[in-house]
Amino acid sequence: MYFGWMDAFVVFVYFALVLYSGWKTSRKEPDAQEFFLAGRTLSWIPLSLSIVATETSALTFLAVPGIAYAGNFTFLQVVLGYILGRLIVALFLLPLTYHGNFMSVYEWVGKRFGRNSQRSMSALFSVTRILGDGVRLYASTLPIAILLEVAISRFSSVQFSAHTIGTISLFLITAVTLAYTMQGGFRSVVWVDTLQYFVYIFGGIFALALLLTETDSIPDIFQAAWNSEKLKFLEWTDPRATYFLPWAVLGGALLSLGTHGADQMFVQRALAARNLKAAQKAMVISGLAVFVQMFLFLTIGTLLYFRYGGKNLPQDKVFSEFLIHEVPSPLIGLLLSGILASTMSTLSSSINSLSLTAKVDFGWKSLGEKKGSFLFGILLFLSSYFFFSLPEEKTKGLLELGLKISSFTVGSMVAVFLTEVIPFLRAKIHPGDLGLSVSLVGAVLGTGILGTIYKFGFTILVPIGMILFWILALGAGILLVKKKKAS
Repeated sequence: MYFGWMDAFVVFVYFALVLYSGWKTSRKEPDAQEFFLAGRTLSWIPLSLSIVATETSALTFLAVPGIAYAGNFTFLQVVLGYILGRLIVALFLLPLTYHGNFMSVYEWVGKRFGRNSQRSMSALFSVTRILGDGVRLYASTLPIAILLEVAISRFSSVQFSAHTIGTISLFLITAVTLAYTMQGGFRSVVWVDTLQYFVYIFGGIFALALLLTETDSIPDIFQAAWNSEKLKFLEWTDPRATYFLPWAVLGGALLSLGTHGADQMFVQRALAARNLKAAQKAMVISGLAVFVQMFLFLTIGTLLYFRYGGKNLPQDKVFSEFLIHEVPSPLIGLLLSGILASTMSTLSSSINSLSLTAKVDFGWKSLGEKKGSFLFGILLFLSSYFFFSLPEEKTKGLLELGLKISSFTVGSMVAVFLTEVIPFLRAKIHPGDLGLSVSLVGAVLGTGILGTIYKFGFTILVPIGMILFWILALGAGILLVKKKKAS
């Protein structure tokens, strides 16, 4: 790989553009409504792109091509489930929270069940974000650290350890992200997310164009892909297949229902919309944008399969292999900017949402909006730095666990909201404030234990969490009734 001055200049321009965008979209002395929800004035277009950019980490950017490299296009069936799940969120869950003039989605839980329940939900969200996004930031920084190592070795005779280079990468990403997040609050986060969405999409398009220009005969490649079922989109004949149509769609729908229906980081975008209709449109359109994005990355993976002659390469490293060894200067700078964009969009959203929940759900009013953002930026940095400090052989299992952390919580958390939406559950489940908190924590612990022992996937853990919560909450409600009768 040749990392030249032009690549460094492209990355520098990207950082400058991000900081300028944060400054340009900021408001002087913003109040809490402005800092956390942009005064509820945003349209559905930037909000929908911000949702997509937030859920797209560098792991998505780098790993999805590997799915097509090792298989075909049947992963898109899961994405169809994403769209279905967001449609359910838009139609049934957003009306619960939008009209309450809430800043935090967990304020609805406090109003419906009690203050303890609100804090329990918010605490689970905070722990999930700090740990899960810490691991995600660690994993996303690895390819950036590799490229930075090449750049340092080219421009300097000073040798740095891999740990030092990783720490420098992590510090730069966190510092720039904190700068624009603290500067303009949520308005800057959304508009910079929109910029970053186009940056990494253009990075993907450049990679696709590069592969197409270096392919001798596109019709022959298409024919070969068709004959070998590399273009297969639907799988309805083999129930044992990884992406069997019914389970893929159902799994994707449950996954999206959990993350986009109960996670403050995503629901916050809906609460910042001008009206409920705009919030619903942003949620649904984001699913369509994810479909287009995934189709692009899967196409790249298919072309890489034929470029490398179907070699047995680790699927999560296929795209990284191409970027590091075959992308010429200055395109490597553009693609590195794409990786940075997908990483920083997730980090900035976590920082702002964590600061909001601390202020609104836990009452840390003296902390202030910008001080809260700085605090959680530091916590996320330290969480990620912890994984950088571990030996390499220990981080492999931790990475898988970190990516699974949200699956331990989102099922039970979204079940709280569905209890109000589904008439049968609303009539039967009345756990009370303390009962709901205990049921919620118990369901999360149960899901985590089952997921760790049996190594269930995300799509299985989400319904397990939902069912466990409903069983425990039903039991808590029965005990509450007996206690009232006894007294």
